[in-house]
Amino acid sequence: MKDEQTEKLLNAISKNVSMAVQSLEIILPDVKSEKFKEYLSKLLDQYNIIKAEAQMIAKACDVDLKTTTAIQKAELWTSIKIKSLTDKSTRQFATMIFLGTNMGIPDLVIAISDFNNANSDVIKLAKSLKDIEEKSDEKLKLFLCENK
Repeated sequence: MKDEQTEKLLNAISKNVSMAVQSLEIILPDVKSEKFKEYLSKLLDQYNIIKAEAQMIAKACDVDLKTTTAIQKAELWTSIKIKSLTDKSTRQFATMIFLGTNMGIPDLVIAISDFNNANSDVIKLAKSLKDIEEKSDEKLKLFLCENK
C-alpha cells in the first residue's frame, strides 16, 4: 500500500544516498591516503546498504524512487572535479564530503520530522542514515587535519 508520507521519506533517503554514493565514487579514485581511502570505501559500503534497503522497502510499498537526473550527476561531477583540480589533498576531499553530509543531515532531520507518520521501517532507515552521517562528520574532522 502506497502512502504519501512513506513515499516522501523514502525519496528523501534516496536523494541523500544517491548524492553521497555518486560523490564518493567520483572522489575515491583520486584519494592518495590509503587510510582515508579505506575509510571512504567503508562509508560507501554503508551508503550502499542503506540504498539497497530503501529500494527493497520502496518495492514492498509500491513506491517509485526518484533518481538523480543526468544533469544533476554531471553538475556533481563537474563541481567535484573543479574543486579538486589544483588540490587533491586529503584535507580538500574531507572538506567536500564534510560539507555534503552537513547539507544532508538537516534535510534528513526535517524529513523525519515532516513525515513522522511514514512506515516505521522507513523512519528507522532514515534515522540510521542520519546516524551514519553524524558519525562520519566526527571521523572526517580527523582527516581535515591532514594536508597531504
